[in-house]
Amino acid sequence: ADEDAVLALSEAAEALPADGTLLLVEQIRPADPDEDAALQHLRLACLFGSGLRTQEELDALVEWAGLRIRRREDIG
Repeated sequence: ADEDAVLALSEAAEALPADGTLLLVEQIRPADPDEDAALQHLRLACLFGSGLRTQEELDALVEWAGLRIRRREDIG
């Protein structure tokens, strides 16, 4: 699942112009997940092979794909 995510991000990075921007909207796994977050994590794991990722895990995927994070916003 991580390899698939990195492949998708890498292909997006290759398609961007040099000054391009990729907007990534992702739900982050909370440090203390409630029951709803735990169920969402399980659903994603069953459907796509990966559940919710921590901020650190998502950052690692982005960097592995050759992208860099220039800005981050929490939209609640």
